[in-house]
Amino acid sequence: FDGSISEGSLEIDEEEVIGVACRMVRPLLNWVRSKEIDIIDEIAPLMCDVDRTPSVLSLSSAVEELDESIEHTCFITGGDSLIRRMIQAGSGVEFRTLRVGEAGNSVIVVLFGRSDAVKWMISNGAARDQADAEKKLKMMELMRIIEPITSADLSIPKSYAATHPATESRYRFVDPWEVEALESKAGETANAALGRARYQTMSVGQIAGSCEKIVRSTGGLHLLGLWSTLKGGITLTKALCSAHPPWERDAGGDLLMKGGFLLESSPYENSIRQHLYGNSLFRRLNLPQRFLALLQVELLDLKNVTSPSGSSSLTAYALLRLKRQGSSAPLNHKARSLDSACTQPRKISKSSGLNAPASWGSLVRFRFPLPEFVNCEGKSFDADRESLFRGAPTCLQLTAYEKKFMSDAELGGADINLESLGSGGQIEEWVPLRAGKDGITWFARIRISLRFELMCMELSTNDGEEVKFKNDRCPSVGLKKIQYLSRLGAHEDVKGVKNSISTPDLAGYFGQYLY
Repeated sequence: FDGSISEGSLEIDEEEVIGVACRMVRPLLNWVRSKEIDIIDEIAPLMCDVDRTPSVLSLSSAVEELDESIEHTCFITGGDSLIRRMIQAGSGVEFRTLRVGEAGNSVIVVLFGRSDAVKWMISNGAARDQADAEKKLKMMELMRIIEPITSADLSIPKSYAATHPATESRYRFVDPWEVEALESKAGETANAALGRARYQTMSVGQIAGSCEKIVRSTGGLHLLGLWSTLKGGITLTKALCSAHPPWERDAGGDLLMKGGFLLESSPYENSIRQHLYGNSLFRRLNLPQRFLALLQVELLDLKNVTSPSGSSSLTAYALLRLKRQGSSAPLNHKARSLDSACTQPRKISKSSGLNAPASWGSLVRFRFPLPEFVNCEGKSFDADRESLFRGAPTCLQLTAYEKKFMSDAELGGADINLESLGSGGQIEEWVPLRAGKDGITWFARIRISLRFELMCMELSTNDGEEVKFKNDRCPSVGLKKIQYLSRLGAHEDVKGVKNSISTPDLAGYFGQYLY
């Protein structure tokens, strides 16, 4: 101890020695903590900085720079505005529903034709001529505002392909908060084009590569070698992941009130806000790391309240999907969206005892991105995009069926609000399944958990060959599911939706079929 402790004090026990050492080191730790607080404003943006609209580039300007590299921090407006105008009544653009999957159990995808879009853009002044319209559609493809689908992308009969040549592209809308129903746990970190970005599994090499440029420019090869030896990229990532947002740093202050009511976010909303803030820190430092939300749903038990002696054995399965609050879109075999999941039928044996629950034991996983160009509340900087795709999904929709030989019987459905679900936590409850006029006769016990996974987002580019390479490396989750389901069958509804649906009605009719 360099004479700082007398010889007599060396006879004290181990706990006292540790206490003395702690008192000696505490000033140093307090100084380190004070320095960490001082640099918060230099690294972590305030709420006013997070809410600030990023640099904006119009779609027309972006088209002029189509052959040049566009920085990933640049925000292109106009794409969602075109979609919003295109779906207005009387636009002349024909929307058709593509059904893929088995007959009687198909998934619906809403599509519009390339030629219709080109004609509409020219006639409404959105493009000067056909070449200009095609360039703008190409830019919307690169930004994943829309996604092209041709007959070459589908595993369909030749008779269908003959009437829908591969040269005639149709497009689907891409939701920035697009939800993917995962087939297995391995899919939680799988490479994918999800929403309007492409994500890759995070690795040490990617983290090191993302920091290399700025470290090399700051201190040359010597600093880069030291940074690599100390694993600076991993340390920086951990530090940013543990950074507290401003509203948590200010905890203990005055309560926020409005109109006499306490303004407090639900655990679910606060979890989304925290990780959107985390994404803004990575974006501020030009790092590719981004958080994605992962939701796991366990179907535990099924119980019939009208059978006091116990439920008879049955084979049951369920359709599930994540949706926004207030959506009234149905979830059944005739009308379900691309982001829905269907569990495997499982035989539930007869249970014993008074209203004893039956064991179900099915598991479903979902994931969705936290998109770019939104503030910490999840609101888009583009008013048109916010009008079309308003925030993250906040509700779990469930419909349970009994598997039968001729026709499956619906046991009932329910909407489960996720507002009480926080990051790293779970909720478990009995949910009443309402079945139309029959009321409630079945209850399902479910457990839902939420967590966030860190992945690496690929920066956008306008190079055609690079985009093709990225599509192969990070396949579109929507297109991949369409391709898989089309092997079981595919057809377009004969009657399209043309000149008949206005924007408010479209949100109700198409509901969640925009995926």
